[in-house]
Amino acid sequence: MSDRSKLVPFASAMRRPDPARIAEFAETARRLQRERAVSAEVVTSALREKPREMWRQLATRPELQTSGVLEWLGRAVEQRRSTDPLEALALAELGTSIADAIPADSYPPIITAQLRAHAWKDRGQALSYLGRYDEALLALDQAEVEFEPFGSLGHDRAIVHFCRATLLQHLRRFDEARALLHECRQVFREHGDMSTYVKCTLAMGNLLVRTGDYRNAQEMLVPLLNEDSLIAAQARMALGWCAVHLGAANEAIEHFHESARDCRRRGRELEAVRATYGAGAAMLRLHRFRDAIATLLSTRETFLACGLVEEGGLSGLAIVEAQLVLGDAQAARRLAASLVREFTAAKLNRRAVAALAYLNDAIAASSATPEIARDVHAYIVALQIDPTRDFARAN
Repeated sequence: MSDRSKLVPFASAMRRPDPARIAEFAETARRLQRERAVSAEVVTSALREKPREMWRQLATRPELQTSGVLEWLGRAVEQRRSTDPLEALALAELGTSIADAIPADSYPPIITAQLRAHAWKDRGQALSYLGRYDEALLALDQAEVEFEPFGSLGHDRAIVHFCRATLLQHLRRFDEARALLHECRQVFREHGDMSTYVKCTLAMGNLLVRTGDYRNAQEMLVPLLNEDSLIAAQARMALGWCAVHLGAANEAIEHFHESARDCRRRGRELEAVRATYGAGAAMLRLHRFRDAIATLLSTRETFLACGLVEEGGLSGLAIVEAQLVLGDAQAARRLAASLVREFTAAKLNRRAVAALAYLNDAIAASSATPEIARDVHAYIVALQIDPTRDFARAN
């Protein structure tokens, strides 16, 4: 069951409502079901009429201003995040435009708040998938604004907090993420939502990996291998990074390959590519440079096709490192020059562009080493935490 289908708030101790409220609630439930039944046809027909960049203009159509349409869009965003993240964002932007356009008297206020909050939550997740973290945080802030008047929506609020915790991990704000995850796990367990509780446990395991606590991460993640195949695949990817950092690169490659296979079985192509990237990184650790280059070239191509320029660049930098080890300075220089152009065209952090240009110049001057490529890689990752950090150039 998707988050968006839970439009009736959980409540364990409510006073008995009067008959009029029961009748209103029942009619609202019937209306939501009717809207769900026709939503797919209504939305897909409308989307076919306009190119993707104009989808937001559809928000003014009354037939699209329904809960059923928003639920359909929410599911579509979730499905497309890992296959076509740019389309996922376009759908999420349409969703927030529709949610904000819904007349205030269309539904009971609590339902309207849920619809709008989940639409903004979806938009935040889509932005996060594309690495647009500041915009994603603002979208999640708006989701929480919608919840403010309704204290009974604790479960919905926990879903948004869960998304925020995942995003904060990317920003290396680990203490904040840990506190939110602890809170969310309690809420999900209290409401009997064990599916999301397990996802929260996976997120906590990922946090331990990112903070370098690989042994405790393994302890938390290994039991998840018995869960739903997608959860198991994601846990296996995290276990792959544990193995990389614990010096077990062969074990890591096995984890990454199994994770990629299972992600593809579930239609999560982008997550499969991220697992494949992990395998390429492990191959570098094993000095399997040619295998690493072949693997990372495929991940780079997919990342770029999905508009993920930074991830494509990180794959490229790992390739440059391997090419320099093998003495192929000409190929390394061509790729480094491409990275400068891609980051510049995407208007990414100018400090990242400058670091890439430094690497490119060093290769041209025959002074580049694999360590410089590795340092530039680490620096670009560090910019996600501190966008104003300076690059320490080698003497």
